[in-house]
Amino acid sequence: MNNSYARSQKVLHWLLAVLILFWLFVSGELVSSLEGAEQGNILMVHSGGAIIILLLMIARFRLRLKNPVAPLSNLKPWEQKWGSIMHKCFYLLALLMVLSGILQGMVFDQDVRVFGLVNITVGHNEGLLQVFHEVHEIVSLLFKLFIAIHILAALKHQFLDKQPFLKRMS
Repeated sequence: MNNSYARSQKVLHWLLAVLILFWLFVSGELVSSLEGAEQGNILMVHSGGAIIILLLMIARFRLRLKNPVAPLSNLKPWEQKWGSIMHKCFYLLALLMVLSGILQGMVFDQDVRVFGLVNITVGHNEGLLQVFHEVHEIVSLLFKLFIAIHILAALKHQFLDKQPFLKRMS
């Protein structure tokens, strides 16, 4: 087991951090605030980018399995356990975000073309659209909450506990 993350893991971590924050706080808000053709254009980019994020998360997960990194030895057992749970939740939330978004696009009231190419809409169904939209919104809120906890925990470990957390990921 390694004591530090591989360069590829670090690059993927920060790339995904930027992309996920953008998709949660900018792209998703744009989709919600627009209507008609403008919304369709943003959905094309939003859905395509979400699939890219999912593929990058899968690559990161595979790297994590291939190159496991030992937790810092001075972490309390409960901190190690919750750190592991949090990371697994990030992968699960990314999967749920993309799946609920795809399902939403399948029953949307206008064509949703991923990357502008593949139309995933099979037919409008307002009832299903509302269910998938609610799931997408709840997962988005959970993702934001977990990101906040992740950042606060990293800062706590770095500055209060004086552990080299940020150095391991930079």
